Amino acid sequence: MRNSIRIGIILQTESGWMGGVIYIQNLIKALAELPPETRSQIELYLLTSPRVDPNVYEEFKPLVNAVIVENFLGFSFLNRARWKLSRSLHWLKDSRLVSLANKKKLDFIYPIEGTASISWDFKCAWAGWVPDFQYKYLPHLFSPKNLADRDRILGEMANLSKNMVFSSQVSANDFKKFCPESRAQIHILNFRTIPKPDWYIGNPELVQHKYKLPDRFFLVSNQFWRHKNHRFVIEALTILKQKNIYPVVACTGELYDHRYPEYSKEIFNLIHQEGLESQFITLGLIPRLDQIQLMRRSLAVIQPSLFEGWSTVVEDARSLGKMIILSNIGVHLEQNPPNAIFFASDRVEDLVEKIADSWHNFDPGVNFILETEAKELNYHQCQTYAQDFLKIVENSINPPTI
Repeated sequence: MRNSIRIGIILQTESGWMGGVIYIQNLIKALAELPPETRSQIELYLLTSPRVDPNVYEEFKPLVNAVIVENFLGFSFLNRARWKLSRSLHWLKDSRLVSLANKKKLDFIYPIEGTASISWDFKCAWAGWVPDFQYKYLPHLFSPKNLADRDRILGEMANLSKNMVFSSQVSANDFKKFCPESRAQIHILNFRTIPKPDWYIGNPELVQHKYKLPDRFFLVSNQFWRHKNHRFVIEALTILKQKNIYPVVACTGELYDHRYPEYSKEIFNLIHQEGLESQFITLGLIPRLDQIQLMRRSLAVIQPSLFEGWSTVVEDARSLGKMIILSNIGVHLEQNPPNAIFFASDRVEDLVEKIADSWHNFDPGVNFILETEAKELNYHQCQTYAQDFLKIVENSINPPTI
């Protein structure tokens, strides 16, 4: 007789969204670090696609019971055809994920984000996940077709899901606002960064020299998507340059925005136009460990984003005890990391002031007192994160009676 709970965790990278990949990586690592008596009660199965680079999940093989590589979702030729037909024939649904869950005898599957043609006929328990509602607040960043598809998927999830997971109270409130008729139980799961031991023993100065960065620099670690607001930082540097203040900002992250392929070119043109080549340095997508060491070496992290569901960058900085200058959007205020300096997201002069003050007063490198405190706190927060996820699993499989 099987007593353990079989949990399927979905990992996909088709969207190019690294935050989604890191979200799954952190969840698996958090569950793997549960006490042995708790970990032994669950079986973890990582569900991924042949299109996903094996290097993305290689290190997690020892942490799960099995990695299952199958075409269960995604844009294969067949699925594209099915998707086109499903827009008019709503009964035609992609049942591959349902079949996989049945074949592997899963008790729970997560996260279900939905696609335009997914079948919702799961026999096992599942929970829907909406990272954020950016498309509702920044619709100009999406095509009309994409907006319509997202609304359709959200409506189906809201109607059919018994459990919905959100990373922040802000997102949960948005769900209630946009889907007031949904009867799904809402769960808040604040994800955490799960650091590797070598994060704290690496040499930040060597990584700084590797990328030919000066001793003093700020770090922005976001993909070059329009809502990440790199332009705001460039505007701030331009104003500071006029005041004879010359901070350096290093940027890591994928330079391609699939929604706006010309966006990175626009950014580079703006950098050249303002003569900021030596102050706004783009490194592109670099190894995760290098990114972390640059974060440790920096004066502070700058997070200028206009919209987040729960910022991975903020959690990274929290785990390192790093100073962070961040926009005062609702989610950032909810995350409220120690050592946070908030600026008004609609006032570039406020960011100018915060950068200038930090440039003059912050020291580069690791503050070992703050980092040690952050490391100890992170361990407890990650345990809470994993336990909270298991409560969602249990609640989904055995819902409370009313």
